[in-house]
Amino acid sequence: MKYLIVLLFIIPLVSNAQTINGFVYDHETTVKGVKLLNTTQNILAYSDDKGQFKIEAKLKDTLIIRSYFHTIKTMVVTPYYFEKEVVIELQKITNELDAVEINKILEKKFDSIVFKVETNNQIANDIKNRPYLYGVQPSSNIDIIAIGRLIGSLFKTKNKLPEITYISSGDLVTLFENNRLFNQALLISELKIKKELQYLFFEYCSAKNINKTLITQHRDIELLDHLIESGEVFNALVEHHVNN
Repeated sequence: MKYLIVLLFIIPLVSNAQTINGFVYDHETTVKGVKLLNTTQNILAYSDDKGQFKIEAKLKDTLIIRSYFHTIKTMVVTPYYFEKEVVIELQKITNELDAVEINKILEKKFDSIVFKVETNNQIANDIKNRPYLYGVQPSSNIDIIAIGRLIGSLFKTKNKLPEITYISSGDLVTLFENNRLFNQALLISELKIKKELQYLFFEYCSAKNINKTLITQHRDIELLDHLIESGEVFNALVEHHVNN
């Protein structure tokens, strides 16, 4: 009889975890790739291409819902979540900057010889003029000037059409100083770019021939994809340089 009583207490505890089913949308459409984190149970799930998701949870668990282009949402699990499909509404992050008229600027031809001569002085002067982009020199064996030379070598392979304007490092500096989405939190937390290496990262992105229309036409998703891909390669470049 004693064991039966203990078993009756254990069964509800084991079966307490349930699956929450639902989908995520933002007033316009369903949202795919949304990260759902059960911080109480340390369980992670994502919404699929149709915005649908499944995640294990218990009553009173805390769920955090995150998406690149939406505000973060936090929810506490109640019995309602297990009764039917849950509809999670996210709010888009809007760009409140005033619209400006942008004239078409044709980039002049790149002179690799001049660049090779001026690269070291340019980076050194920029460190003096924009110390907030670099912060304190890291204690590790990261040689910013040496990495700058490696990034500079990428410009040799540029083959630009005269009608196309590409994103420059200055464009990215301006973007990350004024945009609500493209900011320090994105650089440090998501792209994993150390503060002292951010300008060099912008130089690297400039060497990748990214069309400037991604900024001027507010094509944020495409630009973010380019930055994520460039960030992974850039961080690998820095790590390789430090290890060697």
